[in-house]
Amino acid sequence: MNEAMRAYTQWADISDAKRTREFQAYVKNIADARYVTRKVLRIVDEQAKAHGLEPLLHQALLQVYGANKANGITVSSLAARLDVAAAFASRMVRRLEEMGLVRREPSTEDKRATIVVATEAAAEKLAAIDNDVHHHVAYLQHQLREDERLSALSIFAFYVGLDPDSEIASAIRAAADEAG
Repeated sequence: MNEAMRAYTQWADISDAKRTREFQAYVKNIADARYVTRKVLRIVDEQAKAHGLEPLLHQALLQVYGANKANGITVSSLAARLDVAAAFASRMVRRLEEMGLVRREPSTEDKRATIVVATEAAAEKLAAIDNDVHHHVAYLQHQLREDERLSALSIFAFYVGLDPDSEIASAIRAAADEAG
């Protein structure tokens, strides 16, 4: 059993035998997590489009702006973060540059690398998108049942390898016990 799975089974306080017996409940957790993720990502994509950015360009801009502001991000690192080819990432950077949302600078550490840095216009656009996303996600949150929230959280905890002894894991377990 790999480390992430071991952490999840500890975190969820569930043995392999119990997980097998409760496989349907486990799959329900996955289904709830996928439902919540798809709804939120759809909201984000729709708001990005409403602000003139295709979803993948929005993701690229998030990665650029989310990188260390002083150091920026290389095109190859951006490609890795987006799980796309470097040539495709470079074309996206060019589109963002044409929109005035990023600028390219030569790396001071590696003369072969180009650093991509977000502009102030990028920060403003991301803030406007985020504001609209928050409004729509708040509406979604009111539509979710407590069991959907907790199911999704348990699977997200597994996906990210949450330490079963962390304060967050304890809080999720306590909330599940209260709801249970």
